[in-house]
Amino acid sequence: MEEGAKTQGKFIGSVERYDYGWRASFRTLMPGAVFSQEGDAKVFGKEAEAVKWLHTQAGNLGFSSIDIRRKQA
Repeated sequence: MEEGAKTQGKFIGSVERYDYGWRASFRTLMPGAVFSQEGDAKVFGKEAEAVKWLHTQAGNLGFSSIDIRRKQA
């Protein structure tokens, strides 16, 4: 990917609260794709850490914007 080029598509992150911490996961949906692709998942002690990780993952994959959804487990 060229320097500064941004990925077209959607980065959809989820943050879920559990008794043991905050679980962050994401999926991507590319233009013309029928199904989204599952990404990685990780557990954090604080919600802010989970959200920061999602932003980092989106940036690493070249997405300029993301949608974060909060869920109750």
